[in-house]
Amino acid sequence: MRKNQAEVRKTRSRRDRRLCSEEGSALVLVMFIVLLLTILGMGVLSAAMNGAIRTETRENDVQSLHLAEKGLDEATAYIQAQLAPLEDLNPDELQDILSTLDKKGLHVSTELGAGSSGTIEDIQYSGKQTVTDTNQQTRQYYIDVKASAMVNGVKRTLQQRITIDSYPDFLKYAFGSEHDVILNGAPLLKGNVYAGNELIVSDMAHYTYHGTSGLSEPTIYPKVTKQDEAAAGGGEVHVQSLSRIRYKEGVNDPVSLTDSKDMKDTANRILGIDPDQIKIREQKKFVQINVEESVVDKLVEAYSPVLGLEKSGEKSLAAELSAAYKNGSLNGWLNADSHLRELTAGPPPQKPKQGETESDDDYRKTIDRYNAELAAYKNTFMNISQSGLVKGNVTIDGVDYAGIGFTDSAKGTVAGTTPKWLIINGDLNIRNAKSSFISVRGNLLVTGNVNIEGKVAFDSTVFVLGRTTVQDAVIDGIGTGTGKKELVLISKGPVLVNRIDSFTNVEPSEMNAFFYTDDTADLYGVGSIFWLRGGFFAKGNLTVNAVRGSAQEPVPAPQGASLIFTEPQSASLRERFRVIYNHEIYTHQQSSLPRVRKVNISVGPLHLVPSGE
Repeated sequence: MRKNQAEVRKTRSRRDRRLCSEEGSALVLVMFIVLLLTILGMGVLSAAMNGAIRTETRENDVQSLHLAEKGLDEATAYIQAQLAPLEDLNPDELQDILSTLDKKGLHVSTELGAGSSGTIEDIQYSGKQTVTDTNQQTRQYYIDVKASAMVNGVKRTLQQRITIDSYPDFLKYAFGSEHDVILNGAPLLKGNVYAGNELIVSDMAHYTYHGTSGLSEPTIYPKVTKQDEAAAGGGEVHVQSLSRIRYKEGVNDPVSLTDSKDMKDTANRILGIDPDQIKIREQKKFVQINVEESVVDKLVEAYSPVLGLEKSGEKSLAAELSAAYKNGSLNGWLNADSHLRELTAGPPPQKPKQGETESDDDYRKTIDRYNAELAAYKNTFMNISQSGLVKGNVTIDGVDYAGIGFTDSAKGTVAGTTPKWLIINGDLNIRNAKSSFISVRGNLLVTGNVNIEGKVAFDSTVFVLGRTTVQDAVIDGIGTGTGKKELVLISKGPVLVNRIDSFTNVEPSEMNAFFYTDDTADLYGVGSIFWLRGGFFAKGNLTVNAVRGSAQEPVPAPQGASLIFTEPQSASLRERFRVIYNHEIYTHQQSSLPRVRKVNISVGPLHLVPSGE
């Protein structure tokens, strides 16, 4: 019995050892892991291969986009190269020039090798448009460019619009200079301001009184705002860099805006603006005016219809006139001319006296002839329909000469007409002693100086090769409301605006004018009041000194005395110096605006053209 039990236990022990043995499990595990790694490896290999294919496709896609973009860049460079030799451009001729730029199928250079190619498919002039942008009106020309590229079977096409602006930049600003703009005291400038070098502001206005210079009055800092609250833009300060804005407090040395502890607070305090209203505008991108060549252009425009000139003849005449100006013989050239209609500026006819033997009937006939001659004389410069020339000085006073008036077609406001010009080979004096306005409407070229006094209503563009003096004048525009016109005066010499509403302390009349000078300019709103709707721009330094409120002369005024200033009592006369930009200048005077040295070229965003288009 015991033996049987022992055998049973022994049998069970051998069976249990066989059941618990792990021999052969390692092989199964290894095979399982190898299978798993094989599956993972194949997955990784497949992903890597698909990734490589996607990377190559994406690389081809990116390279084709870059190559197409290069095509657009080369098209822009081509346009710039075509316009670069044209140093002085006539805006009215720019459309003809741009129309010749149309190109198709130009090859784009590439180093990507075989299977890669780029093409400028189209450079097409798409027309012009007069647009208003941030309350600035300008004429813009559009060129649409399309370029495509193929890289290893992947094709991409891009399109871009190039905008060309042909007007001089100074007309886009309420106030500015190609050099320094110096704002001393409290001028209010409604519109954009440009400083080609430095913008320097202070809270002290400087002035001269009774021959005593170096007088000053502490006041507040200048303020730059929009033209009006409803304006979508404006109120910007365009400078070369933030460090070029400097400010002075009292008699302290100027400090750069970038050195202030809180730039936002400082910008608001010294200019009334936020930092995002400060725009960086490089001077090299500023479209300048060439006054001399602009005058030559307008002279050619006046003479071309009379002489029957073609394009080549106009170029020859322009070269002749330009040479005459440079060697100082332009006045002699004009005095020797016999082609343009000559308008006399001589003395008026004398009223005849009745002769002893002359009958009353004969004398009445003589008086009738005299009255007709006198009326014709007074209207010498009225109803001008063709370009004319005055050999000598002209004085428009509302008595001897009633004013200056062009027909609509001569002014250039009728579609399809070119402006005519009244050329004054001497000085133009507009001196109105009457209480009513005299009107000046037309396009004028003055080789001498211009002097304006009294009440004058303008719808005129005036080029002046000499200096300009506006003294005790009230300059209004012809028309009413939004249709009211203005004076655009472009002077080679300095522009002096003097004693406007001197020592008056009531709301003045605004001058409707835009002034430009190739020289420096100093303007004051201290003893006088300077309110301008239009703008003022100088090639040299432009300096303003202004206070707020009332200004009175001391009584008596001893030697070395200063003016007496009081803070404004009403909102109507808070500032004695105010400029409000008028963007309607482009619409009103565009036919006679000046030529430029170059054009603004700006490129729009890139657009991907879907396949099949």
